[in-house]
Amino acid sequence: MDPITAVSATLATISGGIKAGKQLYAMKNEIVSFFDGVDQAKQKHSKKKNGLFASSNEEALSTFLDAQAARDSEFQLKEIIIGSRGFSAWTELQNIRKEVRQQRKAEEAQRLVDRQKKAEAFLTLAVIVLSAIALFGGVYALGFYLGWF
Repeated sequence: MDPITAVSATLATISGGIKAGKQLYAMKNEIVSFFDGVDQAKQKHSKKKNGLFASSNEEALSTFLDAQAARDSEFQLKEIIIGSRGFSAWTELQNIRKEVRQQRKAEEAQRLVDRQKKAEAFLTLAVIVLSAIALFGGVYALGFYLGWF
């Protein structure tokens, strides 16, 4: 699904939930989905803008408009939350968003370290196995040459 369509749908869900009196923590999944869509639209535009083929006007305009729609949706959510819960709720939400982003970055960094360790362990094992095969092959060839076998 297009990130902007998902953002718009999620914004409507969040707005309806807030108007119905739901607490923000009860809509955690919707809020996370909303910000994931906003971030995805912004990243997509940033990649296209800085990409090798950035001269494609149609794609650049499309990603720009998506990024603007994401920013507008984020501003609408900010107004809804500030209007219903106050500025402190928006600040708290931004702090939670920052923590989630940092946690995701840390998890991704840990996955990369784990993947690298697994690759190094596999390479070490492969070198040991190949060395053992070469050693035993050399001993066998030497024994065959000397007539031991």
